[in-house]
Amino acid sequence: MIHAENGDVIDILIDEALKIGNKSPVWHARTRPAWGAVEAVLRGSALAAQAGAPLYIVHMNAAGEVDQLEYARNQGLPIMGETCPQYLFFSEENLEQADGAKWICSPPMRSKKDNTRLWEGLEKGIVKVVATDHCPFFFDGSKPIQYEGEKVAIPGKELGKDDFTKIPNGLPGVGDRMPVMWTTAVNTGRMTQNEFVAIHCTNPAKIFGLYPKKGSILAGSDADIVIWDPDKTVSYGVGSSHHRTDYNLYEGWRLKGFPVKVFSRGKLLVDGNSWYGKKGDGKFVHRKPFAEIL
Repeated sequence: MIHAENGDVIDILIDEALKIGNKSPVWHARTRPAWGAVEAVLRGSALAAQAGAPLYIVHMNAAGEVDQLEYARNQGLPIMGETCPQYLFFSEENLEQADGAKWICSPPMRSKKDNTRLWEGLEKGIVKVVATDHCPFFFDGSKPIQYEGEKVAIPGKELGKDDFTKIPNGLPGVGDRMPVMWTTAVNTGRMTQNEFVAIHCTNPAKIFGLYPKKGSILAGSDADIVIWDPDKTVSYGVGSSHHRTDYNLYEGWRLKGFPVKVFSRGKLLVDGNSWYGKKGDGKFVHRKPFAEIL
């Protein structure tokens, strides 16, 4: 797998930005240029070709990355890629807001042009997976929140209020991905219900050697099942996302289509607003090498 950026370029640009006093959140994006990601995808593809190895590009965020991935795949190379919801909806402009630190992650938000090309990548089957890169931090870790019946406060993005390099990199997203994508992709006709299941469930299970134990409903597969209500509407945000943090990027979005029951290996974990999971419920699954190339 490759996180496609150019660390040497980033180090130089961060040093230059700090020396002239550019410390606001938007400089997190401006010191991590998209060309570094494009070059890294091309370089990674070339190395994969020469090594005879498959390559998976994580959290793609730039139009040029889709271009390079399409080129590599057209050459018959075993290269696949994913994007994340934040790179489909948000841009560098969000980092210029007063609460711009909420949008800081690596790789960063890009432009509306990049949003558009990433959507094209999904619709044309160039990009095979929508993931989350879920890595939540508090926006203001000095104020506790209620989480699973306890008060929780964890130092977060306020650590970098005067210096973007000190802002923890990461966003909440694991609970947002499927309802946000159903509303914006399935309900709008950008993808079918079957394509939605493929990019969120079946494709990653196949790529990472977990299929058919995961990513399918077949005899012998784990009974990991979501009961989905396509007509359920939710005014979404931090109150309904259940992440252990104090903000949500999709605050106030009206979503249509939402899970109502969730089963893991046949055990009911979620029923409406009730949670029945407990620590230790997870089970390690060995992945198979030489998995399918999609």
